[in-house]
Amino acid sequence: MLKNHFIACIAVSLCLFSSCISRLSRPAITGTILDYQNKPVIGCKVGETITDANGKFHLKELRYSKFFIPEIFMMEAPPLHFSEIIKKEGFLSYNIEGHTPFGGGQGKGAAASVDTIYLKRINEVLNTKDYIYTNWKFAANKNLDTLYGTNANFRLQNSVTNNRNFVEKIQYGLMYKFHATKKPDTAWSAESHDLKTTYWVALKTNGTFTGKKLREYQNPWKHRMEYDRTYRESYVIPADSINTKGKFSFLKDQIVFDEAFNKAKNTYKIDSIDRDVIVLTKKSTN
Repeated sequence: MLKNHFIACIAVSLCLFSSCISRLSRPAITGTILDYQNKPVIGCKVGETITDANGKFHLKELRYSKFFIPEIFMMEAPPLHFSEIIKKEGFLSYNIEGHTPFGGGQGKGAAASVDTIYLKRINEVLNTKDYIYTNWKFAANKNLDTLYGTNANFRLQNSVTNNRNFVEKIQYGLMYKFHATKKPDTAWSAESHDLKTTYWVALKTNGTFTGKKLREYQNPWKHRMEYDRTYRESYVIPADSINTKGKFSFLKDQIVFDEAFNKAKNTYKIDSIDRDVIVLTKKSTN
């Protein structure tokens, strides 16, 4: 009897160790590939598939198996990271990328849509007028000397229309030190902290613009001189914003905003522009 019980236990243990759990390697991905003239890019390679006559593609969900017991000891789902290349002769290449810290634990049927991706032809020359009139989100420095703009088509991973330096500018590189003039109470130390400025601007073909300038204070007074029962979180300075509307003129590689943009009249040179991004540099008044 004991022998049979022992054999049964061994059999159950072997089943547990040999049983597997399904993990996600890549969700099903759908999307559309167009060129800069909004025409479908037919026969474009996307991972292991190609686009159809409408520029659409579908990548199947990929999964893998892991032993059940080791996964239980991990105490958390594995990370998910995938990267699929988009390649077509005559166009610049592009990668679809995704990363989620615990995304590998998603159940069967996981899916993602990348909407529309625009591919740029090699050596394609853009007409600025075709792209300037849209809604731009600018990351700016304190005096709005340089504006790094993105529109709704912008993708962080899009190597076609941006580079790492540009991404660092719009995310981290344009914060500047704000020095506090007062402190909430005696429990806080006087500090300086980062201030981030963002300017939403919609340029219209009739020469008018609407905008909203937002200033956000990053983690102010995060560290206190003493921790007491009254405060359990860092002190927060509310973000402040200004709504604006005015006029602008566009001449060749320059944009001139009126005083509503930033007090004084501003002339900006278009350093670079693409379908998704634009860089403006304020010209000196001297």
